Amino acid sequence: MNRILIIEDEPFAADHLERLIGQTRPEMQVMAKLPTVTESIAWLKANQDYDLVFTDIQLADGICFEIFQAVTIEAPLIFTTAYDQYALKAFKLNSIDYLLKPIDKPSLNAAFEKLDKLRQSSPTPPTFTPQQLQQLLQSLQPSYKQRFAIKIGDNIRLVPTAEILYFESQHKMTYLTTEAGKRYPVQYTLQELEDLVDAKQFFRINRQVLLRDRSIQGLSLIHI
Repeated sequence: MNRILIIEDEPFAADHLERLIGQTRPEMQVMAKLPTVTESIAWLKANQDYDLVFTDIQLADGICFEIFQAVTIEAPLIFTTAYDQYALKAFKLNSIDYLLKPIDKPSLNAAFEKLDKLRQSSPTPPTFTPQQLQQLLQSLQPSYKQRFAIKIGDNIRLVPTAEILYFESQHKMTYLTTEAGKRYPVQYTLQELEDLVDAKQFFRINRQVLLRDRSIQGLSLIHI
């Protein structure tokens, strides 16, 4: 019972979780790290070698509950999320636990201890019914990304979208700049970011910059 699947669209967050698992339960092995609903469905249809699934709720191409509609997962689920409202709704269903990002070692260890107790009392993991999945999917409205996970050394920092002034593409990398003047790399292209942030607040001013509306102090008209 030591094979783990991680479903997470933030590469830094997936690596951080894998590292914490290695420190907390070194006997466990991460079998795969999958960033999207589509890739997760394909992997799960082709593989049965997993005993536990850690999954973020909001993925790059949808919500993780769409995976459960396409594939039956007969293993315990631990949700990882930066969205409190999603976590609470998911926790009311038959999940083992949920972890709010950034995940730390004590909360991860507590989740493992809870799983150990549940396995001792019942060998069959909780599962979702089709009715529960349908109700949850109907209750979840499309949501823009509220935070971005940034790797700083061995740590993960969550930068709220509300603090970001603009995203910029330079030398095949994408960076965000905050109101405090901090600049961090992000693991998305500008095209991907256009789907992740509110178009009423962010817009492309050229091929290199995705700008927040409130960062504009004035406009100048150029007569040609």
